[in-house]
Amino acid sequence: MSRNLPEPKEETRVTFDGLTERQSAFVIAYAESGGGPGAAATAAQAAGYAQTSRAAARVRGHELLRNPKVLEALRNELTRRLNAAATLGVAVLVDLAADKKTPAATRLSAAKDLIDRGHGPIASRWKVDHTVRTIEDVISELDISDAEDERVIDAEFSLTD
Repeated sequence: MSRNLPEPKEETRVTFDGLTERQSAFVIAYAESGGGPGAAATAAQAAGYAQTSRAAARVRGHELLRNPKVLEALRNELTRRLNAAATLGVAVLVDLAADKKTPAATRLSAAKDLIDRGHGPIASRWKVDHTVRTIEDVISELDISDAEDERVIDAEFSLTD
């Protein structure tokens, strides 16, 4: 009795516009590592660079992190991951706020966090808005108001004894 198992799928590799397959693999490996100490060398080795020498992998990782196309792809990948994580975070907050079994303080905290993220923080009626103005700003405002108030008075001046 033989089972009909699906054929293993060929691994799909992610590539970024303007990057080679190995550079793209470096971006993915670096993003997955979190970018801590030694992450560039580890990502370089995972991408197929300098497999035998850790020192060579460090050099190659350093070079890749200075490549503008690699940096742009890394920024895009990290932004994509952050957006995906934000979606998950909102789902967790919604679940916490809606679950009647969750402690009331936790539900309230989750609800406040959802409001803050959805509509911005709720402004207190006692909120004070501090505006910072430089001396140049004040002088400029005074010059403008002086120009608007400037009146020409036609008069003669004479001294009388």
